[in-house]
Amino acid sequence: MVSWSALGRSFGINLLKNQTKSPLKAHNVNFSASKILNGDHGHKVMALQPSRWQWHKFKDMFHYYAMVGLIPVTAIIFYANVFIGPAELEPIPEGYTPKHWEYHRHPITRFIARYIHNNPQQDYEKFMHFIDEEQQKAKLRALEKEIIKKMSERQDYQAYYYRPMVNKYLRTNKQVGDDIYNRVGDDYKD
Repeated sequence: MVSWSALGRSFGINLLKNQTKSPLKAHNVNFSASKILNGDHGHKVMALQPSRWQWHKFKDMFHYYAMVGLIPVTAIIFYANVFIGPAELEPIPEGYTPKHWEYHRHPITRFIARYIHNNPQQDYEKFMHFIDEEQQKAKLRALEKEIIKKMSERQDYQAYYYRPMVNKYLRTNKQVGDDIYNRVGDDYKD
């Protein structure tokens, strides 16, 4: 695949050349009146020309990706259109809830909606969750702003606040600890 342009460069160009025998050729020796025979001692000039490497590389890559991508995709689209075909609309049976991808007509669109895209209901719920989170943050910011305003009005400052402890929980905790100690006994070793 990649070597098509290289094959064309190597032997394909020779097929296009004129292969007729010239009358000035005898026993595999070319006689040319226009060529000066100088025994390779004369001034040689190499023609400067831009490199063709990028062009050949582009052609090779184009042929490769056409084989890897374009041909299989074309085959899949052809198969989906010819053998599967578009979906037909039918009444929904009782007690059946259609899936979100079943609303699309073309089989490739159904495949993309089922396996690649998210469920629209899921996207909607994620967006609603985002809006709810932003509303909660806005409420907290407003409350914080109100607290700072009240602190500045009352010339208050930020300090720690301890919740008062209720003694009944302390008594209950001590009683449970004593019960456990009485059940285990004095000879308990750690």
